[in-house]
Parts: sequence; C-alpha cells; structure tokens
Amino acid sequence: MSDARKGRSTRARIVLVVFRLAMAVVIVLFAWRTYEEMAIASARSSGNLEPADATVVSVTEDRNESLGGAGQDRTSETFVWYEVTFELRVNGELQSVKGGGGDRVLNVGDHARVGLWHGYVVELEGYYVWRGWHSGLGGNTLLAFYPLAMGYLITLAVAARIRMAGLRGIDDNFVFDIVLGFIVGWATILPLALVPGALGTDHPRFWPLIPVATGTTASMLLMRGQLRRRQSKATRAGTDAEGSPARP
Repeated sequence: MSDARKGRSTRARIVLVVFRLAMAVVIVLFAWRTYEEMAIASARSSGNLEPADATVVSVTEDRNESLGGAGQDRTSETFVWYEVTFELRVNGELQSVKGGGGDRVLNVGDHARVGLWHGYVVELEGYYVWRGWHSGLGGNTLLAFYPLAMGYLITLAVAARIRMAGLRGIDDNFVFDIVLGFIVGWATILPLALVPGALGTDHPRFWPLIPVATGTTASMLLMRGQLRRRQSKATRAGTDAEGSPARP
C-alpha cells in the first residue's frame, strides 16, 4: 500500500513539474510577443522600420461571404469580400502577407516597397500588414493558452501573498479569491477584443498584461479583507487569553 502511495506521489510531482515548466515556457513566449508587438509599433510610429525592395511572386484572392446582421436579426442579404495574400521575395527570402498595397494593384512580378522589423515584413507600400497576435498557428495557439497562463499567474500572486502573511498554504477561503481574479480577468478580455475593433483601431500591443493585472488586483483586494479579519480574530483571541483568570 505504501509503495502504491509513493508511486502516485512521484507521478503527481512529475506532472506538477512538467506543468510548471510548460507554464514558464508559455509565459516567456507571451512576454517575448508583447515586447515584439510594442517594439514594432514603436518602430513604425517613429519611422524606424528598415526599408527594402520586394518582388511579388504570387497573388492569391480568397472569396468570403456572409449574411448580414447577427443572431435573430440576420438578413438574407449576402456580403462578399476578398482577402488578398501576397507572396513576396524580400532579400532572397519568401514571406506571405495579407492585404496591403492600398490603391495600387500589385501583380506578379511587380516591385513594391516594404518596411521590415528584424527581417519581418510589417508594411507593404505604406500599409500595415503585420498580423500580430494572430500571426499563424503559433500565434493562435499562444492565444488559446492565455486563460490557463492568466489563471496560473493569478494563483502564483495569491500564493506569494499568503506566504508573505505567514500562512502555510491556499485553503478553501483563498480559492474563491483566485476564482474571482480569474473571472475579472476574463471580463477584461471582452472589452479589449471588442472596443478597439469597434473604433477601427488595432488591439493594444500590451493587452496580455491588462487582464492579468485586473484579475490579480481583484484577488489581492479580496485577500486583504480576509487577512485583516484573520489578524483581528487572532488579536482578540490573544487578548482574551491574556485577560482570562488562571485556573486553580
């Protein structure tokens, strides 16, 4: 029986170590992508992108259509739009970009001016073509892992605060603090996704920091009240013990 328990304990520790390593990798990737987005935005706004000449190798048009409206208000009117993908040869390398070119029609064999950031095409004929957080399978996979990474960071913050308070571990009372922080973080993601799109602007470059910050703040505020109540109870208990008469 003891051997079975030791085996389960060993497997649990291995799973925990693997999970922590995976979360560390995901968090580092988020930190790098956040830096990347902010650096690209800064370089583009300051005009420090590297100019280069590109040749159009291929042009692909994808036809998309959808019905008007949404939900019960959906209409029978069909909206059609095209997504243009350009295959560019830049400095001897092939890169694919979506859209760009503006009013100028780019055909196979045409030359175009591009703006590069560390070799990546960010601008095509002055138009922003960097896909950012949605750049391919890797970017979308990273986005899918964001809720898990956010919850993990909030849990780490709660655990650190508990240790600073001199308590031994996360009990049932503090689990609610973590859940509340996670809910607040999720609620923050929604306006970050909808508001910039409604205003016709790009998403905030540093958006992963915002839900983590709001969720952690909500957890910390709730924890502060609980820790104060615990400290108050401990103080009252100590006072009562000091003031109670000695037993014969």
